[in-house]
Amino acid sequence: MHQVASDYTVAERVSTRIPKPPRFERAAIEWPWWSAALPPAHELWPRTTGVAVSDHRTSWVRRMPSSKGGVFVKTYEYTTWRSRLRDFAKRTGPLSTPRTVREFDALCWLRANRIPAPTPLAALVWRVAGFVSRTTLVTSAWPGTAASEVLPSLAAAERIDAAVAIGRFVYRLHELGFRDRNLDLRNLLLLRTAAAWQVTKIDSPRFVLRPPSRDEDALSRADWQRLAPQLAVFGLDAVAREATSST
Repeated sequence: MHQVASDYTVAERVSTRIPKPPRFERAAIEWPWWSAALPPAHELWPRTTGVAVSDHRTSWVRRMPSSKGGVFVKTYEYTTWRSRLRDFAKRTGPLSTPRTVREFDALCWLRANRIPAPTPLAALVWRVAGFVSRTTLVTSAWPGTAASEVLPSLAAAERIDAAVAIGRFVYRLHELGFRDRNLDLRNLLLLRTAAAWQVTKIDSPRFVLRPPSRDEDALSRADWQRLAPQLAVFGLDAVAREATSST
């Protein structure tokens, strides 16, 4: 009951080493339709591809337009054995699940539970001697903007409305059994519609599923303990928490 929804196919595993093509550890049913308008999968990952969204030393995100809509391409790179061994138990080892695959699965869960979210299209993994050397996630673009960018620009009343929407969204995730463990304003996307604020979540590689319940547990409390100080910067932590009691 709590397995991630199977709205994707897991491609046949093949041995890969750079510069050989990556392995598709996840591929959405929609991937062939989207890929027809994109460069070959193994050419999507470079920093020089698309429009820069974020840049870090070992990871980056690019937005890429296409005739079928925009996509986001996120890449994590482990170029040295030190970087591969540093986190081999969780992300890079032969038996571990790469971060992009976890993020793919989290988006599948959101969509299966009727929570609007980007469509996860593909999770590609390059390996060397079984260890992850590079991994890339491709998703459709979602029209929202990070809450960390939206909240500072809002008038007081709109800011409160957005905080209420965030609080109800987090409550709904927890009620359904989703524990994010990476709950930051920068990873919550807000979209203002005619009816109300719409909220979704991206970047959830550490998510855990629990049986649906309205009761709190250590992980749901930890989610709030992480998010509340970020909301408190805007004086919205109490507003968001109180919204859960009226859900």
